Amino acid sequence: MSYLVYLRGINNHKSIKMKKFLLLFILLLTTLTRAQDITGVTTTGDKYSKAIAKMTSEYVSNQYTTFDEIYTDETIFMINGNNFTKEQVKQAYMAHHNLLYTDIDLPWSFTETTVYDENNNNQVWSHFYTNWTGKVKRNGEEAVIPVFASFKWVDGKVTMSSWIYDPTIEMREMKKAGLIK
Repeated sequence: MSYLVYLRGINNHKSIKMKKFLLLFILLLTTLTRAQDITGVTTTGDKYSKAIAKMTSEYVSNQYTTFDEIYTDETIFMINGNNFTKEQVKQAYMAHHNLLYTDIDLPWSFTETTVYDENNNNQVWSHFYTNWTGKVKRNGEEAVIPVFASFKWVDGKVTMSSWIYDPTIEMREMKKAGLIK
């Protein structure tokens, strides 16, 4: 009989250890899943997203009013990892229309803005996605180029702009037009 009580004690002891282990595991799992907490609020109809949509719409019409309003002369423009000035970017945009392409369009686009929380210094970033389309003036070639851009806002102005796209056609056409070596 004492042998049976001893075995029951072992079973209860193991059962308590297992319950403690499961409780600890569940607490740890819950803590780790909560570590991926929300870091900001993302919207699409805010003033920042609307400004980007307006600027890109004006670009299609070769207009730069909003471009001049939202960018400062100190804005950092990073295009595919290379830095440019506001004036250089504006001149390149104008060259798209005046020298390199016809029928420039952004047939679809999506803009969203995230206001990050204090863990991310309350930064405001807009993100823009589109397909840029146009015809090469030199030969009529149709070009479709996926574009992704991010814009960092401070006090209602874009202080940093980062654009990522495949520049192959643009570089080729700028060389043919004698705009770059």
